[in-house]
Amino acid sequence: MLESFQMLIELMAYLLVGSLAGILAGMFGVGGGIIIVPVLVFVFTFLGFDGSYLVHLAIGTSLATIFFTGISSARSHYLKESINKKVLIPVATGISFGAIFGALIANELNGEMLRRIIGVFAFLIAVQMLFNNSVNLKAKTSRIVSLIAGIGIGGASSVLGIGGGSFTVPFFKYNGLNMKTSVGTAAACGIPIAFFGSLSFVVLGLNQENLPSLTMGYIYIPAMIAISLASVFTASIGAGMAHAISDKILTILFSALMILISTYMLIGTI
Repeated sequence: MLESFQMLIELMAYLLVGSLAGILAGMFGVGGGIIIVPVLVFVFTFLGFDGSYLVHLAIGTSLATIFFTGISSARSHYLKESINKKVLIPVATGISFGAIFGALIANELNGEMLRRIIGVFAFLIAVQMLFNNSVNLKAKTSRIVSLIAGIGIGGASSVLGIGGGSFTVPFFKYNGLNMKTSVGTAAACGIPIAFFGSLSFVVLGLNQENLPSLTMGYIYIPAMIAISLASVFTASIGAGMAHAISDKILTILFSALMILISTYMLIGTI
């Protein structure tokens, strides 16, 4: 009886966080990892998983779910013609390399200082976007700069288990895209982050001892399936919401999300 209740609570937590992550992915171009990772840490602790690998398992699982969420979200934005392929390609290329690098250093790096730096950065981005909403319709950065930026974004996102929209949306907006196109293009960027990041976490976790059953490296399969199923259905809802409101309101809401992300990073929940 107790075991059945525990499984029910676990499933409800996965479905709830997956639904919320999908809406965030569609609406703001983020992968939802900022929500998924801390919830998985809580659930895995509740399940009694070993603390030595618990966070890595949460990050790897988060990245795996973001892959499916990203596909659903990017498809919805693509159908609404809000993905700029010209801007996407160099950034996504850099992201692919950065995601692998980020996963490789995740086991060695103490992420506390990195999270704090990103928290301050996220807060500054939120303030900048709130008080400077002007849009220059001409891209400012070269392909090389975009490639380098992509490497940094992919690396940081892979270490933290997030989809990278917290960084790519402001980057695209500052380089000439309107808010809706920034969100759509950022959603597409989450796919290579999630694919290469989660694949690396699978490889890194293959030799980890004492992992629970139903894992593939640092990916917990039951959580991945439940969260992905829920998020895929709600991502299109979020994309529809993003296109139903004005750029100004979307910018304000994104800035509010960035402040929440900043708070999470600075507090250091995980």
